[in-house]
Amino acid sequence: MNKKITEALAFIKSLELKGAVLAIPFAVGVKDTLTLRDHPLCKGLVLRNPAPEITANSTSKWLGCFENHGWRLPTVRAPIVFIGSQLMLTRQMATQVVKSGRLSIICKVNGGYQQLPMHRFLLWRAGEKLVRSISQRPENHPLRKVVGITKQVPMLRTLWRRTFKREDLSSGMLSNGQPSNSGLATEALYKELLQRARESAQSIGYEAVSRRVLLVNAGLAAGGAERQIVNTLIGLKASGQCESVALLAEYLDHAPNLDFFLHELEAAGIEVTQVEHSVSLSDDGLSSVDTEVADLLADIAPGLIEEILNLVEEFRSRRPEVVHAWQDSSSIKAGIAAVIAGVPRILLASRNVTPMNFTYYQDYMQPAYRALVSMECVQFLNNSEAGAVDYTQWLGLPRERFAVVRNGVDLGYLKRVDSKAICEYRQSLGIPENAQVVGSVFRFWAEKRPMLWLQTAALVAKRYPDVHFLVIGEGPMRQEMEAFINNNGLKGRVHLPGARPEVPTPLSAMNIFVLTSEFEGTPNVMLEAQWLGLPVVATDAGGTCESFDHNVTGMLAMNPAAEEITALIEQYLTNQVMLAESKTQGPTFVERKFGVKRMIQETLALYGFNSDSDAIAAETSIPVKIEETKVTA
Repeated sequence: MNKKITEALAFIKSLELKGAVLAIPFAVGVKDTLTLRDHPLCKGLVLRNPAPEITANSTSKWLGCFENHGWRLPTVRAPIVFIGSQLMLTRQMATQVVKSGRLSIICKVNGGYQQLPMHRFLLWRAGEKLVRSISQRPENHPLRKVVGITKQVPMLRTLWRRTFKREDLSSGMLSNGQPSNSGLATEALYKELLQRARESAQSIGYEAVSRRVLLVNAGLAAGGAERQIVNTLIGLKASGQCESVALLAEYLDHAPNLDFFLHELEAAGIEVTQVEHSVSLSDDGLSSVDTEVADLLADIAPGLIEEILNLVEEFRSRRPEVVHAWQDSSSIKAGIAAVIAGVPRILLASRNVTPMNFTYYQDYMQPAYRALVSMECVQFLNNSEAGAVDYTQWLGLPRERFAVVRNGVDLGYLKRVDSKAICEYRQSLGIPENAQVVGSVFRFWAEKRPMLWLQTAALVAKRYPDVHFLVIGEGPMRQEMEAFINNNGLKGRVHLPGARPEVPTPLSAMNIFVLTSEFEGTPNVMLEAQWLGLPVVATDAGGTCESFDHNVTGMLAMNPAAEEITALIEQYLTNQVMLAESKTQGPTFVERKFGVKRMIQETLALYGFNSDSDAIAAETSIPVKIEETKVTA
């Protein structure tokens, strides 16, 4: 007898119930079904695809079955014990319970059996559906404006879920039973989920379209990772090695500037679509996946479940041979979803040091990543050696588990603007024509350490009264930066004109480029600056130290101290020979180490599409796994 059925019968006995209808969402053999028919505590069964010999000898009073997103309940008057999580229940199932004259059922809530009142369950699901509907609308949609939550959808969802916490849905714990997946630590739970998902996908079958590649990311915001997504997609298409390449974005229209690079991909004829969100927990529960997978999926981080299910549907309908996901949150969701769908080759690309260093870190990330490591179909990569080392140490893995594919930049289009354009741009900002300019391009976020940059600017400004400072970017720290500028006599010397997609003009207006980040993968803007002949000064942040030729095209501040950074800047301000060397050596270094052709070759090797993939892998220390998979033309 299945362990979960045995536990349910023991639970019914502990409550001293005369019996109950057991609703069993997973497969039950004929032998066990016959045993249950004779069991005194089993007053009826709801089965998934009951065997013909069972249906032929059973009445509608005793036997029911699952049908699409609902169920046909036995007519016997007895409590219903659903052997699964409340997240596996659909709205249609709850409605049918009410129609049968029952006000509640018993199911797993937070791992233990609880009585679940249907009116509260249906109200909770209705609210979830409303919040979901609002959250999927663009920020300027009338529905979001009417309810006054243009920027507060996450808060609304949180408040609603606190109002209807899982334990509050019930009328109280009915037993002291352990969770349905008791004994499984979080990592073990994810591992078991992925293993069951893999087995289920293999039994169902997945026909991948040969050489079809699907990249997945949150969106196309104005960031370095997104710039690399664009470069990768355009490069893959140009290689002719793929049947098709496309980007699947999770939240492309959910906030301003999440489509920042969209125009470039559209111009290149590359498909970009947003996740359709065809699966809703409020309507469908977990009915879109195998029941054993659903049972485990119900116990993972709640915020992931619906997004994973919708990615599963996308992968099933698109049938890619390769799913290539970018950045931590999207990588974990897409990785789990791709395993559930049966995608044969999955690449998870991190672009920096570990998420432990950032505010977006969530507790599920480490155990989920460690579980994904156990899947042979999953390949991890990072864009710097420093990032790869940081991840492998964090996850307790051997270094070779992470491939390194350095950023690829095709900067042939990026040229210095002429002196007239530079003069006009400087004049528009109030920068004198002959002033030396120390500049940068970054988002105004804490990990970029904008205040350290400004502290350095303040020191340089005191020693060199004619130097101006130019920072291109935008972000939540702008007000704090402006206050520092005003309070330190830097107004008119430090210029913050905002973000812009076109960087040749501001970079051409600079003489020295400075980056003071705390964390970086491979900063594209460092490469762009060197390509235009600017010397770079940077703090030791992740892969930054790998992005320039030390003491040739730039210098590294080992300590994040304004005095140390200022001393390096001074060398360039006072040494024309060093400036000239940077101007000639910068473009050569970038082309040699960060060319797009190299990046695309290494990426195709990981996909298994290159005939010389083994040779490329050997050159770049990339472990290439080529698995047999069923593909169609």
